[in-house]
Amino acid sequence: MRRSSRLAGTALLLTAGLATACTSGGTKPQGRDEPWALNGLAATSASVPIQRSIDLMPTEGAAKILGVAEISGTDVVLWVRGGACNVALLPDSLTAPTATAPTSVGSPRPTGHGSSDAHQEFPGTILDGKYTTASARMDPFQFATVGCSEKAMTVKIEGIGESAPVKKAGDSLQLWREGSNAVIAVGLPEAIRGPGPGHGSS
Repeated sequence: MRRSSRLAGTALLLTAGLATACTSGGTKPQGRDEPWALNGLAATSASVPIQRSIDLMPTEGAAKILGVAEISGTDVVLWVRGGACNVALLPDSLTAPTATAPTSVGSPRPTGHGSSDAHQEFPGTILDGKYTTASARMDPFQFATVGCSEKAMTVKIEGIGESAPVKKAGDSLQLWREGSNAVIAVGLPEAIRGPGPGHGSS
């Protein structure tokens, strides 16, 4: 299956809200003593139901939401916690926190082995520097792929049909369409290669 290449390297997969960390060597990545640029970004003003729903995720530490986009009645929430970049999907009509942790996928900060600096396909065509990736099927869309670097994170949501992604929150959030997919990025501007000609961004 063509998506198998996206699962290579260090990955942290969260499905059905359960977090399991692993690397290619089966140990935690080392060398996280230096400050992580994504941790230094200001949290966005996500709604209380979104923030509390993300806080249900069973990972130590406070969740910092960096951006929220809406696609076809679904909120795509980008956040960092525990040294990982994460994306979760929530209904955009939430008036109260979800009763269960949302389905999500995440990838750890690219420290030590297991990270890549090959820029031949997503997220390398978007992110500068080394990065890690993780992918998972995420209803109501077809697939989600997360790229995590020192200074930025990107998410590709596949199978959005004719829907247009809409920015809801996040000072550094950028988004655009690639065919029937949406690309969403947050982080330092110099670490993100934005859309080329013919793409719309917000």
